[in-house]
Amino acid sequence: MRKIIILSAFIFMLTSCTDMNDIHQEFLDRGERIYVGRADTLVVFGGYQRAKIQGAMYYAKTAEKCIIRWTTDGEKDSVIVQASEWKANNDTLSVLIEGLTEGTQRFFVQTYDKEGNKSLNVECSGNIYGDQYILSASPKIITQMKPLPEGMELTWNMSEEAIGVEVKYESNDGEKYVKVDAKAATSLLPDWKLAGTVQTRTIFVPEEGAIDTLYAAWSTPLEFPDFVEFSVNKTKIKYMAWGQDAITGYSGTYAGVFDGVFGGGGNQFHSGTGAGVPQHLTFDLNVNTNLTRFELYARDDNYHNWNPKIIQIWGIEEINENSEVQLSSMDAGWEDEARAKGWKLLTENICNDPISNKLTITNPQRVRYIIIRTTEVYGGPSSGSGAYVILREVTLFADSILPVN
Repeated sequence: MRKIIILSAFIFMLTSCTDMNDIHQEFLDRGERIYVGRADTLVVFGGYQRAKIQGAMYYAKTAEKCIIRWTTDGEKDSVIVQASEWKANNDTLSVLIEGLTEGTQRFFVQTYDKEGNKSLNVECSGNIYGDQYILSASPKIITQMKPLPEGMELTWNMSEEAIGVEVKYESNDGEKYVKVDAKAATSLLPDWKLAGTVQTRTIFVPEEGAIDTLYAAWSTPLEFPDFVEFSVNKTKIKYMAWGQDAITGYSGTYAGVFDGVFGGGGNQFHSGTGAGVPQHLTFDLNVNTNLTRFELYARDDNYHNWNPKIIQIWGIEEINENSEVQLSSMDAGWEDEARAKGWKLLTENICNDPISNKLTITNPQRVRYIIIRTTEVYGGPSSGSGAYVILREVTLFADSILPVN
């Protein structure tokens, strides 16, 4: 019995060795398999219907090329990259692939040497972006428009995806573009145009390292109001004290014209003896403005003499050493000299009420400096050397008020 067991074991061992030799022979018959060094640390950077694949190629020393393969919309595609390209880029593979479909995209990278040996396939994947992403992302939009003296204030919502917003609007100088930061709650358009329009488009960067900045479509135009009005800040207005300005008298002051007080005495302007009519006063508004109208308030007791009956406002945007009119306001050539020096007649109005009048600027211009010129007063004499002027308060209104440097 023992002999039979020993004989069986010997036969089993002999059979097993024969099988193992057959397996080894099969591998020997195939020959030795050589693997080429593969791409390493591959990263996919997404863009608009395209992607950039980047990776390290320091293991692929013997490779002469690599092939990148992918499938999009059921169609297989590939691109060949020569080793000379990544070697010239410090052993860094960097390939841009166009024409991809929006969504998650898989890529397979395999290196080859000149004998046809290849590396193991290395898979990488990333997101491709397109119109669906733009439509689904939260835009940054205007939620409110508020006219202010310094410009149109825009109020914005908050968007987590947005990195900013581009604004296209009609200004007084034509169409303009500005960019607003994504974190901004408000922004200002200082030179917006009445009855003009404004549009926005949100700017997105869909991921860190994305190769494209994405823009939403331009929004439906929003309309600016066709009329706004602001009062010019009286505290900024300064009297110029030019040589031919009317002198004061009877406790009157130059500051009384724009002090916000409607009383008499030191809170009004009263010209002095000999000033005559026509006469004028020159002021720096300290803003750049487009005047639309003004309110004139004069002496309000039972004696209305010297209250303006015909009044002019002249304006100019910038002045220099030659801007001052040298002639007396009573001189017949005063208006010609004023025009020659760049002053523009903004308006000439008749005060139908001897005390209080709301008057329109008939020739609006953008100005900083103004001349208030009275050419006729109530009472007698209404003009000439024996006439005076009383101004208790002037209030200016504009549809645009911009700061000056």
